[in-house]
Amino acid sequence: MKEIDLDGDGSSSAATGQLPRLAVRRACKKNLRTALGGVILGISLVPVASWASQPPCDLLPPAMAPSAPEREITALDLARLRDFGGMQFDTYPGPPAALSPDGRHVALQLRRGDPSSNRYCTGIVVKETVGTAPPRIVADGGEIIRLSFDKYGFSGLVSGAPVPSVLRWSPDGRRLAFTKAIGGLMQVFLVRPDGSGEAQLTRSPVSIDDFQWLPGGAAIVYASRPALLDEERRIDGEAPSGWRYDVRFWPIAGGRPHPPSSTPSRIDVIALADRTPRPALSAEGLVLAPDGTPGWPASATQVLPVGGGTDRAWLAPVDPSALFKPNVLHVSMNGRELPCPQSACTDVVGLWKRDPRTILFLRRQGVARSEMALLSWDLGKGAPRVLHTTIDPWLGCQLGPIELVCAAESDTAPRHVIGVDAGSGRVRTIYDPNPEFAAIRLRRPERMAWRNAFGIETFGDLVLPSDYRPGHPAPLIVVQYDSRGFLRGGTADEFPIQLFAAKGFAVLSFNRPPWYGLQGPPLDLFAFLKANQKDWSDRRSVQSSLEIVVERLIARGIADPARIGITGQSDGATTATFALVHSRLFKAVALSTCCEEATMMANLGPGFEDWYARTGYPRFNEDRRGFWKEGSLVPNLGDLPPVPLLIQAGEEEFRFALPTYAAAKNAGWPTEMYVFSGEGHVKLQPAHRLAVYERNLAWFQRWFKPREGASP
Repeated sequence: MKEIDLDGDGSSSAATGQLPRLAVRRACKKNLRTALGGVILGISLVPVASWASQPPCDLLPPAMAPSAPEREITALDLARLRDFGGMQFDTYPGPPAALSPDGRHVALQLRRGDPSSNRYCTGIVVKETVGTAPPRIVADGGEIIRLSFDKYGFSGLVSGAPVPSVLRWSPDGRRLAFTKAIGGLMQVFLVRPDGSGEAQLTRSPVSIDDFQWLPGGAAIVYASRPALLDEERRIDGEAPSGWRYDVRFWPIAGGRPHPPSSTPSRIDVIALADRTPRPALSAEGLVLAPDGTPGWPASATQVLPVGGGTDRAWLAPVDPSALFKPNVLHVSMNGRELPCPQSACTDVVGLWKRDPRTILFLRRQGVARSEMALLSWDLGKGAPRVLHTTIDPWLGCQLGPIELVCAAESDTAPRHVIGVDAGSGRVRTIYDPNPEFAAIRLRRPERMAWRNAFGIETFGDLVLPSDYRPGHPAPLIVVQYDSRGFLRGGTADEFPIQLFAAKGFAVLSFNRPPWYGLQGPPLDLFAFLKANQKDWSDRRSVQSSLEIVVERLIARGIADPARIGITGQSDGATTATFALVHSRLFKAVALSTCCEEATMMANLGPGFEDWYARTGYPRFNEDRRGFWKEGSLVPNLGDLPPVPLLIQAGEEEFRFALPTYAAAKNAGWPTEMYVFSGEGHVKLQPAHRLAVYERNLAWFQRWFKPREGASP
């Protein structure tokens, strides 16, 4: 099942291009009632299962970083890494680390997996932005629940990535409001920054999706989807006479229909004084969805008052009818728009006001938008000036009195909190949740960039093995399909890059090229998807990029052509199987989802078939064997040399892999599949994550370094 990065910034909008919306939790134990969850503005939170906090849980690191000598990384280091925010770089309500109004504190929900107990420990952590005072846990962080989204006409398609808390400070900074999962539902809680006065504010029968403080701080406005409960009751009412099989079904995950994706959200207000929710007034609802504010520029995604009167700066696509086009910065002062150089003011992703005459903005630039640049513009005094450029992703930036505060990662540094001086662009670390990693030997990558046969640029990061010697080719593993930030395990974090390198493998962290359908004129969603699918154009573009860089590594004497492996999850799995059909470069493969083939058009439900048919796929009963001959392993197995194939799939998706598994096994391919209970598209449980890391390493050791390998 494919995913499409519509924004090109590493955020994966799940499953072939539709932005995820809201969804419903499915509980499948006897009479357990359905609990619901979601997030407006494009992300949905679905507590299909949860793993509770487990105190005492060693959540905070020692006060001092360990002084032990450098050592090699282990799978357990990665499985127990402290995380906050979303799993990748998706856009969630609220920043990963919330800055207080006075700029003195940041707050985040920290989580850490414990594979031995298969549980998470979590905490709401507050850290001062200045000084050496250690962070403090001010509240329990609640359960870890799974992300899901709407698609194919129904709610509740499980992604499985962890749902982060939404954290927002009160206007006076005296309280922190945050969402916390209790019993599988996200509720709003309050706590003071010293950890006192924790209280549950909402007691909603469904998850709170997003919230904001109303001006003055006396009440909170929030969004939820209570209508999903009514839909579930309707489904219960149909059960005695049997459910009609229709677009509400996702058969690979279960036999119960899902509520429709069209189920609306509702906006409510709850006052801190009486804690009785009521429907929000239209003006109050604008706090959550400001694009309805009178005078809001057409198609604007962010508006910022500057100067005085009606002066403002805003972000909007240059062509509102264009699909997935980046935003352009506009500034209007004294009734006229200020000119801004296209080279500086396109592809802007964030905008802040430093003072009435100065704005800061963050934009993407470089090969395949692989860099970020922070610029400052003194309005009316020439062009913007660059303060800082980086290949590191900066997430959820907020401007304080002196600094821009962001969550950040680098290729060798897990997610942390940084401060960027608003005048000089100087960067400092405010909070590193994983200081122990300073004692772990991590290999710095070589950034590579190239064009494919279609003229489309992309990039990748080459990590050489610990024992690499020039002139002695090493086994190479390709990890996909996003290479921004900490080189941990690729998209969905299952293929441990630094661990592979520590065990003697060269690793190419491959960033898939931008979608082929974006190269032409503006298109609507399904025209864009058809442009990608026509003649397998997008897949051929990815294959071209992949072949060029792998052959370059062979020519440089880095990669041993007899020992090249490929990995993949979701879109990356489709890339891997397409590569097996169309090249002979790869001698072993490990997948976490699998695989496209003809029967999926019937097995994955009517909604799935309708969606894919609109993108150019043949329906189940169409005789288009040539189509599947180009894109599927199954009809090609008799013509291909056997390649060892490992599949590690979640319980809710492994049936998708069964036709390919059986066909490969019957064709004599060395094939193994493992199924992980309670997992969906992305594996969340700590014990499973550790097992996946270790088995993927053992798989490639078995086929490429048999003297060192253990049994997978």
